[in-house]
Amino acid sequence: MVSSGWRGGAWLAPCGLVLLLVCLGGGQCQPDTPAEPPAAAVTAPPEDCTQKQHPVVSYRALKPWLSEFSRSGVRDFSQLAVDLTRSQLLVGARNYLYRLSLNNISLIQESEWGSDEETKRSCRSKGKTEEECHNYVRVLLIHGEKLFTCGTNAFTPVCSTRQVGDLSRVLDMVNGVARCPYDPRHNSTAMVTGRGELYAATVSDFSGRDPVLYRSLGELPPLRTAQYNSKWLNEPHFIAAFDAGPFVLVFLRENAVEHECGRRVFSRVARVCRNDVGGRFLLEDTWTTFTKARLNCSRAGGGGGPFYYDELQSAVFLPEMDLVYGLFTTNQ
Repeated sequence: MVSSGWRGGAWLAPCGLVLLLVCLGGGQCQPDTPAEPPAAAVTAPPEDCTQKQHPVVSYRALKPWLSEFSRSGVRDFSQLAVDLTRSQLLVGARNYLYRLSLNNISLIQESEWGSDEETKRSCRSKGKTEEECHNYVRVLLIHGEKLFTCGTNAFTPVCSTRQVGDLSRVLDMVNGVARCPYDPRHNSTAMVTGRGELYAATVSDFSGRDPVLYRSLGELPPLRTAQYNSKWLNEPHFIAAFDAGPFVLVFLRENAVEHECGRRVFSRVARVCRNDVGGRFLLEDTWTTFTKARLNCSRAGGGGGPFYYDELQSAVFLPEMDLVYGLFTTNQ
């Protein structure tokens, strides 16, 4: 997982959180200083629409709309969950969970969730650095009045269920293996259904060589993708997971096994049926409905052939419109 970058409307700086406030309720959002009056309507396209380079908005121009939050010694504010019922923002950082006000991201509650000294010593004895041997929150999901969250816990993943309104009240603790990565740098994603089933796309071993799409919790049997099978998943970076009616969709990018000339990254969407109960014999505890397809984002190239944007970076699902928006980049 990345510890800094643009995600979900917030700049995730290593040591703080900067939030671009957006109107989520019926009220009106106003910057701290008056906005410029709207320009007169023109019939010709604006200059910004015809220039070849992307326009750049300065930090000074955005500053009236920004609110900032930071805590001394705390970093990796990487997981966000919006609680619209309480108008709050839940934040997962390294060793801490926070409840912030959506109005100005002021602090409501801070809950420490670090690794104990024995776990950190064990982590260092396995060759990991002091920086890696902390509890990096990598799953933060609201389910009704409960919050399900997982952390790397110094390369010993652990998950907890807490009350949304009181993060310090822990209701349950479960093993985080196959629900949360060991390494905080691994890209993973997770989602929870209305029935309480957790779908996690992550790695399930210390070395990070066993990628998995894993279903657990809830009433249906646990299922996973085939182990050590590159045709199912090949060194994937998981981007997002969505509940799409009878299906669960997982967006990822991975090394393409069908590309024989050198290393090539393709973006994919994988799909499983929510009512899948697994197979028999060799497919016991394994998905029987797993399928995936390549996502093709390209434009006409200079030589007449397509120019591909193969690396998916982010995805957003709008269920009311049955649409998924994706952000792609290229390494060329």
